[in-house]
Amino acid sequence: MSSSSASSSSDSDDGSIMPIDKTHQSSTPQTAESGKKRKLSIKVQVTKNNPEYDPVVVSFPRGVPSSLADEGSSNSTNNNDKISFMYSKLKANSSRGKRLIGQDASETCTYTATASGRGHDGRLTKLHVVVYDKKLSTWKVIPTAEKGTVFALDQAVVDYVPNVMDGGMGIGGGNASGSGAMKASERVQLLVESFGSKKKQRVMASRAANMVNINSVVGAGNAMMNSVQSQGDKISEGNKEAMVKDGKDFGALSANEIALMQARRALLPPFDDKADAPHKIYDAQQIAGPESWKRCSQVVDKILKKSQANNTDFIEDLLGNKDNVPQSVMTLISSINPNKRGNSYRLKAAFFLYLVMRFHSKISKRGFITGKTLDDCLNVIRLPHEVGTHLFEIFTTRMEGGKEDGYISSRNLTDKRLMYLLILYVIASDASKEMKLSSINQFCKDIKLDDKKAAMLLREAGFAVKKSGTGDWGCALSAPLKFPPPKRGKRS
Repeated sequence: MSSSSASSSSDSDDGSIMPIDKTHQSSTPQTAESGKKRKLSIKVQVTKNNPEYDPVVVSFPRGVPSSLADEGSSNSTNNNDKISFMYSKLKANSSRGKRLIGQDASETCTYTATASGRGHDGRLTKLHVVVYDKKLSTWKVIPTAEKGTVFALDQAVVDYVPNVMDGGMGIGGGNASGSGAMKASERVQLLVESFGSKKKQRVMASRAANMVNINSVVGAGNAMMNSVQSQGDKISEGNKEAMVKDGKDFGALSANEIALMQARRALLPPFDDKADAPHKIYDAQQIAGPESWKRCSQVVDKILKKSQANNTDFIEDLLGNKDNVPQSVMTLISSINPNKRGNSYRLKAAFFLYLVMRFHSKISKRGFITGKTLDDCLNVIRLPHEVGTHLFEIFTTRMEGGKEDGYISSRNLTDKRLMYLLILYVIASDASKEMKLSSINQFCKDIKLDDKKAAMLLREAGFAVKKSGTGDWGCALSAPLKFPPPKRGKRS
């Protein structure tokens, strides 16, 4: 028998047999007898979900172990180093969630993975294992465990304890023979390795990894100067293409100019600094991304078509309960006439802005969102899958090494999210294509942002910001785009 995994669907879930006729051309010369086509009948059997017998699909993110990779090789002589797995419940009092634990025969490595269990599954494709029996001419389609979850195995070495390197706190080198008295830092390291918790051991390992060699300090070696001089060769391909497009020679830029340009690209939304009009510098469609913008367009077009047919309020159909909508967004969308030419773009930009504000409201409460998988986190924020995936990708990072799994937003990513919100609000409010606003006070209040910080972020994006005599903060963008000069840090 041979097995393979595939995505399949069938109208029969009761284990019925469905014959499929396939025609194969004979490889022998065609004669009066051999030239005829031969029909091969294959029966397909689709089995029901059975948690006790459904196959478990695993992956090895760190690479397939050599004992498994060489299993089918003719040169393989080690038949005793196989991996045995134990499949059990994640919680004893709950049927949802499974744990997979494996260990090789030599008890050198362990492999672990968990699945929290899905409350519902809206995916359009399912993962099945197909077994083909040549003798019986049957295909057996078996749904995989946990509704098609692929268990990503985390490999760990059993009883591995790092040692302190001679002369420092480096990890993994071992103590040199004949060394003198141990340093205080080495004693702390050994005590933590022997009696400390896993968390404390990770902290000590992180400290060792962050130690700076004295030769890497400016004024105490040539390593740092050589690194600065060679930064021109290490620019990302995307930044190289952007500079070539702008007619700049990236080899002629200084290290400070390169660092400043990369920092702006990382913080700001996509922009065109050669645009000849203010409304062409920032584009809501580029900010949202192709998949998110397509999804927002589908929702807005469907709601508008429905409201026109039923003569209903499109705002309530689009945003739901008006009491839960921020005042600035409600005022903005109410001012947009959907029947006016050119307002469809503004309405879609305003709807995407509203979704980003909901994401901002959720993640601002604790600074992170917990969940075993990205799908679990998307269920928490309740956003369209395409939009939520894009926002998690650009505004968060995966939490590693903690007690909880999920996604966290750092201080820099929070400033980036606020920058996107402010620029999207200006784009959606720009009816005259001049990228001007008389007041951003109410919007800053809705996203709980200080007015002065909002003004600072907008200035970094190239806006001119001014406070009126009535206390309203207004902003305007002009073309060509000009960024403020870099700020120098205070001398210590």
